[in-house]
Amino acid sequence: MRALSIATGCLLATVLAPAVASADSVQATRYEITEKAHLVEVKVDRGFATLVVQRTVANSGPKSDQATFMLDIPGLSVATRLRTSGVDAKGQGVWFEGELMEAEAAARKYEELTGIGGFYPKDPALLSWRHPGLLALQVFPVLGQSSKTVEYTLKMPLTYEEGAYRVELPPMGTDALTASVRISAAHPEDALVVNGIAPVASGGGAITARAEKPISIELRPRGVATVDAVLASVPVATDKHLVRGRIAAAAHLGEIPAAAHVVVLFDSSKSHHDADAGLAAIRAYLGHMTGATVDFVTFDREIKAPLGWGLPVATALARLASFKLVPKNGSRIDDALARADDLLVASPLQNRRVVVVTDTLTRSALTPEKIGAAAWKSGAVVHLAVVTQGSPVVARDDESPWATLPRRTGGLYWNGSAQGNVDTITRSVFEEWARPKRLDKLEVVGLSDYVAPPVLEEGKGIEHFVVASAASSRVEIRGELWSKPLRVSITPSAEHGKLSAALAFGSDLYTQFSEQEQMKLALLGRAVTPVTSYLAIEPGVRPSNEGLDWGNAIGTGFGAGGRAEGIGLGSIGTLGRGAGSDRDEWLRGQLLAMAKTCAPSAKEISAHIESTYDEVVDVVDVALAPARDAKAETCVREELWKLDLPGTVFSGSFESHTVRTKLE
Repeated sequence: MRALSIATGCLLATVLAPAVASADSVQATRYEITEKAHLVEVKVDRGFATLVVQRTVANSGPKSDQATFMLDIPGLSVATRLRTSGVDAKGQGVWFEGELMEAEAAARKYEELTGIGGFYPKDPALLSWRHPGLLALQVFPVLGQSSKTVEYTLKMPLTYEEGAYRVELPPMGTDALTASVRISAAHPEDALVVNGIAPVASGGGAITARAEKPISIELRPRGVATVDAVLASVPVATDKHLVRGRIAAAAHLGEIPAAAHVVVLFDSSKSHHDADAGLAAIRAYLGHMTGATVDFVTFDREIKAPLGWGLPVATALARLASFKLVPKNGSRIDDALARADDLLVASPLQNRRVVVVTDTLTRSALTPEKIGAAAWKSGAVVHLAVVTQGSPVVARDDESPWATLPRRTGGLYWNGSAQGNVDTITRSVFEEWARPKRLDKLEVVGLSDYVAPPVLEEGKGIEHFVVASAASSRVEIRGELWSKPLRVSITPSAEHGKLSAALAFGSDLYTQFSEQEQMKLALLGRAVTPVTSYLAIEPGVRPSNEGLDWGNAIGTGFGAGGRAEGIGLGSIGTLGRGAGSDRDEWLRGQLLAMAKTCAPSAKEISAHIESTYDEVVDVVDVALAPARDAKAETCVREELWKLDLPGTVFSGSFESHTVRTKLE
């Protein structure tokens, strides 16, 4: 199929194709009637479509005849209007509007008006229910050697997925004649695509489709709310309410800012063993931030900008592609966050983002609670993430103590995984750091008999159509975009109530109502149902002198009828004593060597350090005896920060070590 650009919401699609087999049929009662035209005007709205169908038949016989259509209407659709064509006193064409009547009364009236009498033939037409999906349309008279046009209107629901309302119309027409279909959008700003083809120019463009195949229609709404919702609640009986709620999440729940200042804080500490996966995640994320200014900042014991400051995103990505991380001791995430906050306070850009990739393994004095309570002046959205090696995936974790600061800013704490390369899947996964793509913590309160799923993905919808014991007078939709609360309240709409009353007869819901209750719904929805029919007649019509002999008529009369699991992290809130002799002996040996260099006159040295795996995360204290020596102790402290801890000896997720040794 050709994909054509769209400039307007209107599309003309003419379906002209060879005759094909179809479920519709047309038959005469006396002579021979053939169908000459079958036109369908489809107006596609957000949630439903309206099909206005005109059928023209010709009678080749000498006298008036009845045309009988058996209409296999599209699935779930219902008929809500009937008109028949005629002429007024001046000989001008005019439409006679159908009246919705009790089905048996309409059938009797039609038979009476089409019977043999002494009057000139007039224009009755009857549209009645046969069973779900099948209607009967009887038209009389079709004058001898003349033609007749009748029009009926169908309403049908659409499904919502991937940000679009969709429907597939079946082949329409009879064995002898296929339908010509004209399709347009109810809202001109909406984008309409038929069989993969969009309009080519302002005002619409002609498109030809094959009528023997289904016609695929897609409507992508424009300018709608983040969550578009409507509600119907129709009281039918004391304990019976027809409730219909439609909730549609926009195709994009959030947009990526065109220009943003992004500060990436990347953990370059030795314990960050999955740094390659984290770098891939950052590259995938920055690939979405077109137009951003980027500061890539590493943190261990020091804060550095190894790529340079204030880079265009393209430059940052190019340099990241060849960047080699050199891990060091220390995890000064607090200093890194403070530096990012200061950078963004001074930034001229209003869209400000911070993404922190870390293992969260830091010194005992720096708790998640302290990070969560830290000042945050820039107003930047913060994402804090732990990324390990594995198939690309991200999942929010609101229960982690590290989630406090991100949630304060509108961001989230994430567990994720990635491979070293950045492929299409990885880019798609980490787009979620660039913009919210789902409504989390979903609640739908007040919608009768409905329990919401925990998540509503963007471009997805909820359709709840039930017979409930209680009304839904107000519905509130609650959720979070990242950590920003979203609230939408809706109340029943009279227009949607009328539509829903009609559409109930396109589903099996109508079977839950008595005939009296069905009548109430049918009259509200103005629909052809088992208990109602449309009768269209010219005012003053009487039985015709060319009427039908119902006792001997050839024709048959008709009448009434997510996600990945969270990644476990080592606790940093519990201190374990490093009592192993191997570790202590190794540290004593290192202290002796340092003392010879830094404090040759000291008699005794002690040190208290903290480690995570093979990383020194803090040097808490260094003391010399018999006399303290600030310069010498600083020298030892700096040497301790340079230690390469052997992973075969230091293997705990968090350990505290206090060692003391004599120097004589």
